[in-house]
Amino acid sequence: MLLSVSPELPIPLPTQIAQQIRLAVTNGTLQPGDTVSSTRALARQLGVSRGTVVTAYDQLISEGFLLAAQGAPTRIHPALTLAPPAQGPQRDTRPRTTPRARVSLRPSAGSAGAVRPAAWRKAWRDALNADGASLDKTGEPELRAAIAEHLRLARGIQVDPAHVVVTGGSREGLQLILYTLGSRLRVGVEDPGHPGLRRVIPLSGHEVVPCTTDPGGVVVGELSDRLNALLVTPSHLYPFGGAMSASRRSSLLNWATRTGAVLIEDDFNTELRYLISPQPPLAALSPGADVLTLGTFSTLLSRELAAGYVVASPTLAPALRETRELLGMPVATVTQRAIAHLLDRGYVRRNARAAHNRLARRRKAVAAAVVPALEARGARVTVPEAGGADVTAGFPTVALRQQFEDQLAASGVECGHESSLWSGGGDGLVLSFSHLTDEDFEYALEAIHPGKTA
Repeated sequence: MLLSVSPELPIPLPTQIAQQIRLAVTNGTLQPGDTVSSTRALARQLGVSRGTVVTAYDQLISEGFLLAAQGAPTRIHPALTLAPPAQGPQRDTRPRTTPRARVSLRPSAGSAGAVRPAAWRKAWRDALNADGASLDKTGEPELRAAIAEHLRLARGIQVDPAHVVVTGGSREGLQLILYTLGSRLRVGVEDPGHPGLRRVIPLSGHEVVPCTTDPGGVVVGELSDRLNALLVTPSHLYPFGGAMSASRRSSLLNWATRTGAVLIEDDFNTELRYLISPQPPLAALSPGADVLTLGTFSTLLSRELAAGYVVASPTLAPALRETRELLGMPVATVTQRAIAHLLDRGYVRRNARAAHNRLARRRKAVAAAVVPALEARGARVTVPEAGGADVTAGFPTVALRQQFEDQLAASGVECGHESSLWSGGGDGLVLSFSHLTDEDFEYALEAIHPGKTA
């Protein structure tokens, strides 16, 4: 098994190992039933501690990629089902006229960038040297306590650690919530809204109900009383960029209390807002409505880190904990403890402050390069008022939009489309710059407005 890792990368070493094994499985290099190196042998091969490899293997075992049995070598899980290669016409080997996209500007949850490698290494070492795992299947107690303390300091809210459940990220967290709420749910989503989580709903067997949304958030007066749940982003309305007003929040909470619908607040990117202070989560405003808050660590730590949390209402917390225990914990114990160390030592809050500075610089560069380039083509451009570096552009004709897209595609830059945000379509473009590396950001600016880089 040929793997390689680098401590200089911002991605934690166990994550690097796990990623490469997943890739080897999905591309067929490793097949179900194949044995993999022992933790000791792989650690020796890579020049890392055995605990680092154990953490990676634990994560893959929890995901179902690996199977470990007492007295037997660790194997790729024999029952693992892989999608067969797509069957289609013979590949066209002629040269492409349009290069494969190098940079994607499609809407992304974004990332504040990675914690410094030295900080990660210390967090992993301390986590590996800690005592054995707890018996709590809803998450390590130290991580749940660290999340509660982080929310107190960053968002000004009091959270009972007993109401915090650790998840494998926002998507897994939403699946956990939907499993808990029941089958055949009618789940409302913002229309328009960020496309990321809404795709999880039909995959879980539930009905997606588009709900009219304006720059102030979901329009409460048009909500159906037959919704079982409503997924909202009141602190970061996409693609408008603003936040839901206090009066609209109050109306939404009153609606949820009256109808019995569960509010699921996706708190994505809230801590990256820097022009407007983030408002408290809906759960902090009304004890009467059932509100579940989805959080993720990928934004403030690393986009490669599949870990997050749900903060449950007191009435739903027992059921959510029971579901978590039945499904099992998708995040390795050592990973949880490493995240707890980073939260406790303030790395996450410092990372957020650094991200604010970086996003402010990008926003300035977008205003200087991207907005004029779009307006020169007759586009109507909107930049979010609360910060970030995303823009939406509506063109006077489809031909002008296509011309702009073709220009970027020729340089390997892929655009996002409004149609991914609206149930009824939308023919404008959405260009997201917040999640890009510095190198890709410069490349995209040059493609859009040659000679006008940051």
